[in-house]
Amino acid sequence: MTGQPREVPVNGTEVQAAARFAVVEFNRDNAEDQFAYKLLNITSAKTQVVAGINLILEVRLGRTVCKSSDTSDGEACGLNKELKELWCHFVVTEIPWEDLRVLTQKRCNPHN
Repeated sequence: MTGQPREVPVNGTEVQAAARFAVVEFNRDNAEDQFAYKLLNITSAKTQVVAGINLILEVRLGRTVCKSSDTSDGEACGLNKELKELWCHFVVTEIPWEDLRVLTQKRCNPHN
């Protein structure tokens, strides 16, 4: 049964995995920036049952010193001294019975 999004803990295993996946996909698609971003924190997480499960995430990303072409997730990279942060809204849709995970929405804005 589909329903309204409901808040879930930001430190939950599924939320953390979805956030890491979203950052990898964001870095892959963010060709205009030569540097990779990494997850600074998750400010909000919700789940919604649809034809699968939506994980709706509000996250803060920081630009790293690693080139996008050299890393997919920037987690091991230090932050760039010209700290550029993005506030992002990600929706990761999971269809567990098909072993499928897709970043269905991504919207990021600079944060100064």
